[in-house]
Amino acid sequence: MKDAVRRGALPTALGALGFFLPFSSAGVSLALAAVLVLAAMRLREVLPLAPWKDPVMAGGLALFCYIAVHTLLATGVSLRTLETANQYHELVFAPLLLALMRDPRHRQVFIRALLLGATMLAAAQWIALEVPELGARLASRRISASFALAVCAYVALTRSRTHPHPWPQRALAAFLASTVLFAIEGRTGHVVLLLLVGCAAWFHSPPRWRWPSAIGGTMLVVVLALNSAAVVNRLNETFAKRDTAKPVENMTSTEIRMELLRLATDLSRQYGATGAGFANFTDVHEQAGKARYSRNPETHSYLKTDWLRIGNPHNEYFMQLIGGGVASLALFLGWLALALRQASCAPPPQRNLLTGVCLAFAFGSLFNSMLLDFGEGHFYMAVLAWLLAEIHYPAPGAGNGRQVRSVLVVATRQIGDVLLTTPLIRSARERWPEARIDVLGFRGTLDILRGNPDLNGTIESPSQRGVRGLAALIRRLWRNYDLALVTDPGDRAHLMGWLAASRRCGIVPAAGGSNWWKRKLLDHVVVAAGDSGSVHTTVEKQSLLAPWADVSAMLPQVVGPAAAPLPPAMQSQLAPGAVVVHAPSMWPYKQWPIAHFRSLVTGLLAQGRQVVLTGSGSARDQECIAPLRGLAPPPQLLDLSGQIDFNQLATLLKSAALYIGPDTSVSHLAAATGVPVIAILGPTNPQRWAPWPARAGARDLFARSAGVQHTGNVTVLQGSLACVPCGRAGCEDHRQSRSDCLVDITPQRVLDQAVKTLARA
Repeated sequence: MKDAVRRGALPTALGALGFFLPFSSAGVSLALAAVLVLAAMRLREVLPLAPWKDPVMAGGLALFCYIAVHTLLATGVSLRTLETANQYHELVFAPLLLALMRDPRHRQVFIRALLLGATMLAAAQWIALEVPELGARLASRRISASFALAVCAYVALTRSRTHPHPWPQRALAAFLASTVLFAIEGRTGHVVLLLLVGCAAWFHSPPRWRWPSAIGGTMLVVVLALNSAAVVNRLNETFAKRDTAKPVENMTSTEIRMELLRLATDLSRQYGATGAGFANFTDVHEQAGKARYSRNPETHSYLKTDWLRIGNPHNEYFMQLIGGGVASLALFLGWLALALRQASCAPPPQRNLLTGVCLAFAFGSLFNSMLLDFGEGHFYMAVLAWLLAEIHYPAPGAGNGRQVRSVLVVATRQIGDVLLTTPLIRSARERWPEARIDVLGFRGTLDILRGNPDLNGTIESPSQRGVRGLAALIRRLWRNYDLALVTDPGDRAHLMGWLAASRRCGIVPAAGGSNWWKRKLLDHVVVAAGDSGSVHTTVEKQSLLAPWADVSAMLPQVVGPAAAPLPPAMQSQLAPGAVVVHAPSMWPYKQWPIAHFRSLVTGLLAQGRQVVLTGSGSARDQECIAPLRGLAPPPQLLDLSGQIDFNQLATLLKSAALYIGPDTSVSHLAAATGVPVIAILGPTNPQRWAPWPARAGARDLFARSAGVQHTGNVTVLQGSLACVPCGRAGCEDHRQSRSDCLVDITPQRVLDQAVKTLARA
């Protein structure tokens, strides 16, 4: 029984806090007292979470400490000092709320209670239009009420996008928004609502329509607002000409605000460097008023007004500057910036929610001392803690397909590397079947993906771009995706991922000077095993999906380009049992000697096999193939290099009896088609880079060094030197280097293996 009561106490306290936030300071105080007691009882649970380490919470605590220390130095040890520091205690409560909202069920209680409280407040505002006594009571809290209802309307509308029953949420958002516009004369709420309407239109629109939607949606609300008596009354008051004959006690709130602004400007000039002290604002404000108004007979009557002895300038930025100087203002601005930075890194819808709420608070602080005022400050802190808890402690299944609607795979490397991202793409498609999945890569490398059934599109980025091209790419990528999967550890790839998506998973090298900032940009980090590692690169790339799926159960499947028919004249020359030989390798350190290839092709031809030579039309490939062309006339020896694309190459490989090639992209493609493959590897580690079999039955397939090893349709041949595989770029460790281990693999050894493989077929 005691355990049940204990378990129910925290959600009850959080629910009470949420319910009272929009309208009751007393209720909020009681709920916070209960929260503080429960936090003390749960220190063993709260302390390990270290909520103060969150950047936003750390920024808030730094601001609180500065305010407290500055007040102590400026005012001394007194009850007044304690009371002043206590006015900002929500900055201390926020980390506690963040830790206590770790359980998604508790957060659900909080947000439902918050929206219920907002609904009751909105209903009361409409009733107050007919009941003057109630209206008079509610009018004193119109600023905090209009701000809270505007934010709650935005929260309800944004949550409706992922809610299983969206229309009740949308109806609630419309009800709360219309209450702000038509039932409350709250100028702060009106302008905040306009801002949030623009944010909602921006976030809920496709990238191309964001600006028109934001502007159009805001203008539509402006038109509606001009038909509201509450808004028109405030506009008339705001823009009315000052009547100097009117008694000073009848000044409008707008006129008072203008005078407060003038005095705040005077105080900023006087105290902006070091601050007058937060507890001393009333005194210095009155002194500034006497200095300004006593000299002018027309304003001498202002000296008798109550607002001259007000406790804040109704502008949080001026409050920080006058109270604590430029250092306090910088801390306040930095705290706001940290929240917006956290929002930019969050997944939708938390990104949209946090951005809108932060902007609403920052904008509202232009018209009121939002952090100092009890209602607005506590409301913002509690909602901020809820949103940060949603980000830090997502509910099970929060990464479902409804939240990941678009994925960009960044594969800015060579053709073979791009092909080896296809298992990751296939797994992402299985995880999010309705999502849009695109690949970003260098021009000339993405043809290997043509016809891939798991892709929606590709984005080509040449290695070098002019200013215009770079600007166009940035416009195309900028936050256009929900998730970026960065498969290349390079700097450029990670910057592209940051441009494209607010949530990013990426591969970083085991050691590197730029690792620190790459890790900062990533929500999930995979450390590259390197050329000496034991994890195959396809398995490593699939690990990027660990936050959303059980990657240990995934078996990579390399997906080649869709097969396309060969030209009829070419097809007619192909004989059953042909052997495809791919001689060129992109880099000399991976190149099996061409003289060895010449002996191998000669041996295959001597056995009566048709040999088909493949390669690109590049100068290097043609240089490698030239010594082989004259070994036999066609059709016994067919040279198709430079004449077919990857799709036609896939067709050729599927019809072949055997493929033989070095460590190159075509060897990976051949393995994916299912044709028997003999891959000749030198310094390359097969555990990392061997061609992945078409029908692999496990994730760990190859030994580091085995001379010859068979897995599925792939046979890997390695040299017999003790250093194999070294994982270096050849014996001299550069791309143009020789590799003695490749020379060590004799043509006769490869031919013998080819005979065995063909016999099994």
